[in-house]
Amino acid sequence: MDLFDIFQQYRIEKTRSEALSKAGEAKQRTISNEINISELEAKLDHLSLVCMAMSELFEEIGFSKAMLLKKIEEIDLRDGKLDGKIAPTNTCSSCNRIVAPRHVSCLYCGTKINKTNVF
Repeated sequence: MDLFDIFQQYRIEKTRSEALSKAGEAKQRTISNEINISELEAKLDHLSLVCMAMSELFEEIGFSKAMLLKKIEEIDLRDGKLDGKIAPTNTCSSCNRIVAPRHVSCLYCGTKINKTNVF
């Protein structure tokens, strides 16, 4: 076996080792993603149950589904788009300007932003 063959064998083993390592990392990410998906499914089930209960309670006290749908549309349009999503925003308590959710302090006056949470 000459020097070139030894070097090639070394590179093959190194590449094989790296591939096994990457495969292990991918498997770990897959497991992590499966856990995250399960947690999200559980949260979605819970939110669906809460929404159904609220809808039924609203109907019992005199609010119709049409009224509820109208309110949903009103809230959906607050960000200017009727797309079934809400764009989270934070308002600065000092200067009352809207600050993007990714910022921890107001870009205008520097005040620390208290993150809003729906529930």
